[in-house]
Amino acid sequence: MKQGAFAFRFTDALPYLLLDSIGWQSTDSPYYGNDGRERSDFGHIVFQYTLSGEGRIELEGKSYSLTPGKAFLVKVPSNHRYYYSAKTSEPWEFIWLNAKGEDALQMCDRIIEQEGAILSLHENSLALSSFWDMYKSISEDQLSDCAELSVLLYRFMLSLLTPEAGLTSKTEHSTIVSKAKHFIKENYALPLSLEDIATHCGVTGAYLCRLFQRNDLASPLEYLRRRRIETAVTMLRTTDLSAQDIGRQCGFDSPSYFSKTFKAYLGFSPREYREQTINYPFDTIFLD
Repeated sequence: MKQGAFAFRFTDALPYLLLDSIGWQSTDSPYYGNDGRERSDFGHIVFQYTLSGEGRIELEGKSYSLTPGKAFLVKVPSNHRYYYSAKTSEPWEFIWLNAKGEDALQMCDRIIEQEGAILSLHENSLALSSFWDMYKSISEDQLSDCAELSVLLYRFMLSLLTPEAGLTSKTEHSTIVSKAKHFIKENYALPLSLEDIATHCGVTGAYLCRLFQRNDLASPLEYLRRRRIETAVTMLRTTDLSAQDIGRQCGFDSPSYFSKTFKAYLGFSPREYREQTINYPFDTIFLD
């Protein structure tokens, strides 16, 4: 892909979340900068992420260095100013987008409240993957449809609420979590304990629980219960096995515990769910 900047002016704009412009550029001009109190694009949000070099942003009276991996998210108008500092010798390379609409403003507030206006994003994060997918669709595939662009923009904005999501298996933490999840999916029918799962991954049970929490996941045993209930749902709808046999095959050690756990997730006993084919005609339910 090549650097560039793209803007959109839609005749029938969606009112909720709309991409105004997007770009990838470099600058070493001491005149580059934007002041959030002087811009004319009121009601917009701006996201910008540093690829290389360094910029700066003054935000609510504080100054922040924008080095590689750092991003900011701001609303227009607001008390901010970002710029290239002539004190550095390397050009500032960054990606950015400008969005508008009711959801853009509300999601921006939610992200800033949860993560802050200054974000740290790994190059393998879902947020950056989503950005580059959107940029490629525009720069190479010439995508310009309002609705399709909004779908990509929603995915990007939602990913900023979980900035560590999507990290690839290049990191030790995500490798261990992926290994645990795969082991659970392959062995959910066995009487697994936390120590069984942790031993398979070569870590302690406490450490494995912390890794799951860092990845915004439930505990390993909660993950195991969800996979068991998902399998039970499918078996209730696709086999003639009794609920008792299904519970046993899904790793539950007693019919009463199976029924109690099933009802806690779905609000029905296994038998009731099997009978509710009209209101709940689903052969598969995902509990993530």
